[in-house]
Amino acid sequence: MTAVLEIRPRRVKGILLNNLYTLRHSPIRIAELFYWPFIEVVLWGFLSNYLRGRTQVPGGVGVFLGAVVLWDVLFRAQQELAMTYMMNMWDRSIVNLFSSPLKQVEQVLGDVLFSLGRVLIGTTFLVIFTKVAFDFSLLDTGRVLLPALLILLGFGWALGLAIRSAVMRFGSNAEVLAWSLAFLFQPVAAVYYPVSSLPGPLQPVAHAVPASHVFEAIRAFLTDGTVLTGQLVQAALLDVVYLALGAWILARSYRAVRVKGLLSRPGY
Repeated sequence: MTAVLEIRPRRVKGILLNNLYTLRHSPIRIAELFYWPFIEVVLWGFLSNYLRGRTQVPGGVGVFLGAVVLWDVLFRAQQELAMTYMMNMWDRSIVNLFSSPLKQVEQVLGDVLFSLGRVLIGTTFLVIFTKVAFDFSLLDTGRVLLPALLILLGFGWALGLAIRSAVMRFGSNAEVLAWSLAFLFQPVAAVYYPVSSLPGPLQPVAHAVPASHVFEAIRAFLTDGTVLTGQLVQAALLDVVYLALGAWILARSYRAVRVKGLLSRPGY
């Protein structure tokens, strides 16, 4: 609680500006914000067009496009929170940050705000593109959309905190997690199919993943307008647990590398 009360907004703003200045000089990262989600939506959009009239899917085949857009929210939140730390590590500027009065919580908050901006820009682009190109609007998910976005953002940030912890503790050997950790959860996240279609032993695992409740709620609303409030509340509570766990792991990793004198050797 004391650390939260001592947060300096100017330092948080400084981290945000640092990320923005870095992004401005990185056209590849700007292009990457649109490229991969665009490819994914195009592939699923063509598949949805093919399936229309050939098969019956609860909520309509457009539900696949909604799943792609929402999955990108989770993945992007996770990746951006991890990448902001890794960019500083690659630029060898992480030592300067650690040697300053900047607190871990201030650095994370600045990176979270930056990742939120990137997610909002990318998601807005995908929502417009899916409407224009494939006549599907994510806004059709109605009252479920806002809580779904918030929950997926929270879960993505929790994974991002875990990745930052691993990279801080194990260096470049853990960088692959920035692109792979979310996909470890995808088979049990019920993104494109209901939890009931999973093998019995995996269903309890799926119920422990916040994203599975979100995608189940999205499908239920698109199918018959049902709002699965209980599912969304359970997902939000799980989010709190994952975020707390991610923050605890990050704090433990930070203390460990300080004790071992590894802060001066980023990417070892």
